[in-house]
Amino acid sequence: MSRSYGPQFGGQRRRLLRVAKKVEPAEGVWEIHRGKPRPKKSRGRIGAVEDLHYNNPYGYKIERVWFDGHVVFATEQGDLEVDPKEIKVAQEYQIVYSARLDRKQKLISAERVAGQFNIYDSIPGMKKYSPIWQFNYVIVPQDYVANTLRSERDCLRGGYEIRKSLDFEN
Repeated sequence: MSRSYGPQFGGQRRRLLRVAKKVEPAEGVWEIHRGKPRPKKSRGRIGAVEDLHYNNPYGYKIERVWFDGHVVFATEQGDLEVDPKEIKVAQEYQIVYSARLDRKQKLISAERVAGQFNIYDSIPGMKKYSPIWQFNYVIVPQDYVANTLRSERDCLRGGYEIRKSLDFEN
């Protein structure tokens, strides 16, 4: 530890703290674990369970959704009115026993499958990703088992009727 007794301290003896020998970059891909920032190791593709530590400081409603057979976490910020011809949107599939849309393709009512997670067609980092989601209602029979459908591919190849709405959320 170095000490200084010079005039900059009014002649008083004060200790100076050691300067860190290692300079850490101010920007980068970081994670915060137990209150300490550290560089985040890159992960090639989704496959393993992410070691997620999140304390939700703003009290957002967090939902679990399917993406390509994996559970991911999302938060919604509310309904929007957008023109999908003007604004890039992603597709969200909601599995239901029934859905009624009005003439403007807005949802009137739906009977959701209890316990079924919604399904996203994309996640951040993908070219087709958008934070604006357009709802598609996948109509399944009453004997459908929740969470059998887990990807956009499952929805499109499942042979079920899909009603595309003009309901959007962020």
